[in-house]
Amino acid sequence: MAKPVAPRGSARERVLQAALALFMEHSVGGTSMQMIADLLGVSKPAVYYQFRSRDEIVIALVQPMFDDIVRVIKIAQSMPTPQGQRDVTVSGVVELAVRYRRLTFLFYDRAVEYAVRAREDFMASHEDVAAILHGPEPDAATRIITTTMLAGTFTAAADPELTDIDDEELHEILLATARRVMEPLS
Repeated sequence: MAKPVAPRGSARERVLQAALALFMEHSVGGTSMQMIADLLGVSKPAVYYQFRSRDEIVIALVQPMFDDIVRVIKIAQSMPTPQGQRDVTVSGVVELAVRYRRLTFLFYDRAVEYAVRAREDFMASHEDVAAILHGPEPDAATRIITTTMLAGTFTAAADPELTDIDDEELHEILLATARRVMEPLS
């Protein structure tokens, strides 16, 4: 059972942190608004005052990550060569995977997948990253290599067995690994 969240910060932020703790323990689908309220020691309407639904909480949790992905895409698109664009994107993906390693597990939850896929802006970001990494007219090998790099990077960052590795070392190892995986596309 998760421990109660300390009453600090804004009410909205407290709801997000309580929800994240419960999502980590029970999954998104296994967490109710009542569970979040109970963890915070407030009424369920108090939680609903901050967020209309569990999906809205999920979106609020992942929104900063998508905002950062958009920034990485803009920087990458400003690079003069496709290889420069790919290099910036790979570095950016690794940076975000490490920065958001506590949240990355959410993307393996079906409830989160549905909430994210319902957002056109989130899907556009995903498509933009894929387009940069794939390049024009990607063959099967290119598509598999980029999917492997993306999935492997985010999975490793979120792996609870790797929490003993500090962010700096994780970043260094993931970046070297991602670059090796992407070598055939260089």
